[in-house]
Amino acid sequence: MRIGRFTVIDDAIVDDQDVLTNFFVQHDDAGKPRAECIVAGLGELNPDARGVAVVRAPADVLGSCESSDTDLVSSASLVIACGLPDALVHDLGLRCWQLGTPLIVAGAAGFMASIRTVVPEHAVVESHAEMKQDLRLTAPFPALLSHVDGIDLDTLDPTDLGHVPFAVIIVKALQKWAAANSLVLGKDTIDIPYRRIGEVRDIVRAMAPVSDEENFVEAGKNLNANCTAYEIAFEVSQIIGDAAAAETSTSDSSNDADLQAFPSTSLLSDNCSKDKFWLMAKALRRFTESEYAKGVLPLSGTIPDMKADTKSYIALQRIYKQKADEDKAEFSKHIRDVLDSAGLPQDYVSQAEIDTYCKNARRLRLLRFTPIHTELKNKPSNIDELAFSEALYQYVMFRSSGMFFEKHKRYPGVPDEGDNVDLDELVAADAAELEAVGNGLLVSWGIADQTVPSGLAAEFARSGHDELHNIASLIGGVIAQEAIKLITHQYVPANNMCIVDGAASKIHVARV
Repeated sequence: MRIGRFTVIDDAIVDDQDVLTNFFVQHDDAGKPRAECIVAGLGELNPDARGVAVVRAPADVLGSCESSDTDLVSSASLVIACGLPDALVHDLGLRCWQLGTPLIVAGAAGFMASIRTVVPEHAVVESHAEMKQDLRLTAPFPALLSHVDGIDLDTLDPTDLGHVPFAVIIVKALQKWAAANSLVLGKDTIDIPYRRIGEVRDIVRAMAPVSDEENFVEAGKNLNANCTAYEIAFEVSQIIGDAAAAETSTSDSSNDADLQAFPSTSLLSDNCSKDKFWLMAKALRRFTESEYAKGVLPLSGTIPDMKADTKSYIALQRIYKQKADEDKAEFSKHIRDVLDSAGLPQDYVSQAEIDTYCKNARRLRLLRFTPIHTELKNKPSNIDELAFSEALYQYVMFRSSGMFFEKHKRYPGVPDEGDNVDLDELVAADAAELEAVGNGLLVSWGIADQTVPSGLAAEFARSGHDELHNIASLIGGVIAQEAIKLITHQYVPANNMCIVDGAASKIHVARV
């Protein structure tokens, strides 16, 4: 996936300050429309992407009823708003929320910067989340158990014994441990507490021909990750337990606590009936509840590197691949049934999409964000979480600066055009007002036991909401990274606010 088209909406004219601070404008651009200069600069980075400059005020475009203007938002895959006043962010946020279009709102004030991501729902299939191995050694499927039983470690010569994959060694050790505890591996649930894993480790050591045999040492190191009972990740359990993946409608299942893992909205319920992620989530739920799967997810079919010879490794790999293909075929039956029930064609979900979904089934992630338009009119939705966040004061200052702008039509520390005032006095007065506004917000939000540090308010006023080169560069990189995540649905974006504190060299992530 790539960026095919982008649009820059800006009515500003390039001035001396832009020449000094904006990477995409040159000295010769002074006096030209900034949007056109930026589009030309961005076009040099990626000639395959087509850029369009709209030399108009964002407020005019957003307030227009012309189809050409409304389509700018409705047809967008992503909207990025930088340095806009809160009133405009409110209107833009409301429109994007209603359309389900992802929105990133960014602002900077000296050494501080904020990035807010807004979208009703964002599903990620390829999250690339770091997880422990899924080898199913405590509950081996029949083909794996048959493969292990066909290997007699006692009859192997030292060379072959030194090339047995650690997965086989662990299953052998678990069989002995289970027998010693009146259990049968493959039939009974095996869930070894951490304090007893040492018993299995002793069995592995006793099986090793010498204490430093590499594959047996490797088996010992992998016991902690492979001696507990199979468990579906909490994030995946939330997804398949969500009302959107249920057989009944949201209204019929409102009393089921498991189905309320995420808040739902009418917008989401309207889209779920044809959304491929949720169609496959419903099929995944059916799969896990089936007699075939008995509560487990489709196997990915991949195995980690192991100390083994090529023949042994490929033989084991083939076992897992075959099982993954069987699970995929079973899952495909369920997705076909789901598509039939939804009145959708069988090719609505491609085989490639099914393959990707099954391969990443245990890494599925779902994020539901909070709307920024209600946040700006009222208070943050997650005020209890925000109250204990390191980003609280910076967030309050950005909100206070927005309110200051709405009142004075200028940001703190910025004199009105043509005013001949003492900047030090202006900054001091604005900082005092900004601090008072911030403390008033804290009281209204029920966080009366905390107050805004006066030094932070002074820093915001002193900055005049100017963008510093290094901070702008940093948040530009963060925005680009989050934008790629939102567009490609790969990796997990921050949910939902990111505060950059350049003075302390920290980045805080919090939900608001």
